[in-house]
Amino acid sequence: MNSQVLTSKDYEKIIHFSSQIAYPVEDTRLHIQHKLADIFGYDQTVFWYADNSGNLNDPINYNLSDRALSEYLTDYHDYDLLHPTKNVNLFREEKAIRLVDLVTPNQYKNSPFYQSFLKGYGYHDEMVVALIHQDAFIGAIGMAQKKELYKFTAKDCNILKLVSDVIASVFSHQLKNNSEYNLLSNREIDVVNLVKKGLTNQVIAAKLHISVNTVKKHLQNIYEKYSVQNRTQLVQKL
Repeated sequence: MNSQVLTSKDYEKIIHFSSQIAYPVEDTRLHIQHKLADIFGYDQTVFWYADNSGNLNDPINYNLSDRALSEYLTDYHDYDLLHPTKNVNLFREEKAIRLVDLVTPNQYKNSPFYQSFLKGYGYHDEMVVALIHQDAFIGAIGMAQKKELYKFTAKDCNILKLVSDVIASVFSHQLKNNSEYNLLSNREIDVVNLVKKGLTNQVIAAKLHISVNTVKKHLQNIYEKYSVQNRTQLVQKL
């Protein structure tokens, strides 16, 4: 049997995944990442928002090294061959792309991105899924693999091409139709959801990979938008 062809079991997983992410939850991105891990085994991911200009920001980390993500953001993202902004047209066409779709294994292993960054953290392969809804690029999910003997396959791409449309639709719908957050930016929504869980500014900053001062600035903007003075009043209003 062709290893690229999806089996009935694969389609059952896709249908199950689609049903599992269809219902609104507070932490939409983390919920999607959890289901990708639970159902398909994609257990090391980072989920990005894309702004109106197509720039990726506000990463949500799932089982990847926090230090690696921080170093990626500050020093290595420009070297990432799979960064969607470097392959916009290809991502629009293919949705899911592996490293071997762009370069040979030897080229990748000799690249600065692998030698200076990924290898040091024990990652040996990566794949990126672009989220496109109504022709708008709204986000991306990066995936890493630590098992050197396992590489992302063409079947993985075929599965993720299908689920990317589902994820993009759910993600876009939930962002646009969550009426209580209509006044807020995507990042402010993340902050509010964590405030509602009773987390401190320090914990929120760590979870969102931003500084405590940035959390405070987001909160001040949120307070002004909802005409409240503090987080207690904010939670009561929402």
